[in-house]
Amino acid sequence: MSITVASPASAEPTTDPWYRFFGRLVPTLAIAGPALALVGALFVAFQVQMLPGDLDWISEPESFVFYLGAIALPATWIVIGRVVALRASRAGIAVTVLGMLGAAIAVSAAAWRQMSIDLVDQGVNPFVVNEVWDNPTLFSALATLVTLPPFFLAPIVAGVAILRTRTAPMWSGIALLGFVPTFIAAQAVGVAIRVTYPAAWGLMLVAVVGVLRAHRNDPAAR
Repeated sequence: MSITVASPASAEPTTDPWYRFFGRLVPTLAIAGPALALVGALFVAFQVQMLPGDLDWISEPESFVFYLGAIALPATWIVIGRVVALRASRAGIAVTVLGMLGAAIAVSAAAWRQMSIDLVDQGVNPFVVNEVWDNPTLFSALATLVTLPPFFLAPIVAGVAILRTRTAPMWSGIALLGFVPTFIAAQAVGVAIRVTYPAAWGLMLVAVVGVLRAHRNDPAAR
């Protein structure tokens, strides 16, 4: 699947190199986002290089791999939003906007996890670093309130839209809806996160694969 944009003077897809380049790059990034997040989650599942003490829920390789995946998530929501918009334009716009906002908190969390690793490496007590996570400043809390709800609303709107319009396989819509409670469950500590965290990103990857497969030969989605 690739995404092209019609030129203003014609309904035909533009041949502008910029659009052709990004029309091919964006779908690749769209699947790279959840795929890398899943790989990172598996590091947590297998407890690879976990930090000590109160930060024993942070995996060093997961933080790096997830950071790479997080910066690709905007492309994921651009593609999902575009596909939804083929039969539900307003829902597609909502999915794209919500997804972009939600991706911001994923990037922020990934960056802060990486910073936590650096602080511990420099001798800062893991308890102190964890306290920063648990007790954010007012502005940090406000930033979370702006970006966290869209993180969950985007897959809900997309999943419902896909199930209603059948613009992608039903299992893609179901996977998007399943991502939300599974990811919330992944915030639990202990063994639960080792199962639900990779399961959540696995569902997102399945959803994106379904969206791309359904529209790879659809001229309207190119």
